[in-house]
Amino acid sequence: MMDVLKWVPLLILVVLILILLIGNIVIVQQSKAYVVERLGAFRTVWGVGLHLKVPFVERVAKKVSLKAVSYTHLT
Repeated sequence: MMDVLKWVPLLILVVLILILLIGNIVIVQQSKAYVVERLGAFRTVWGVGLHLKVPFVERVAKKVSLKAVSYTHLT
């Protein structure tokens, strides 16, 4: 029983690290672009694909649609 209790803190730590990593994987879909800020200042724009953000430092500030909109039918 005591042997199992030694592994509990390590298991909790591993689970927390996995949750943190998985929560910071970002997939940008086709026809979208994500504006990324680091500590509140503009850093970059992510295009289509898989990206990894830095936990607690970077955030996705805006998700921009790149779809073309035609207004010719309104006239």
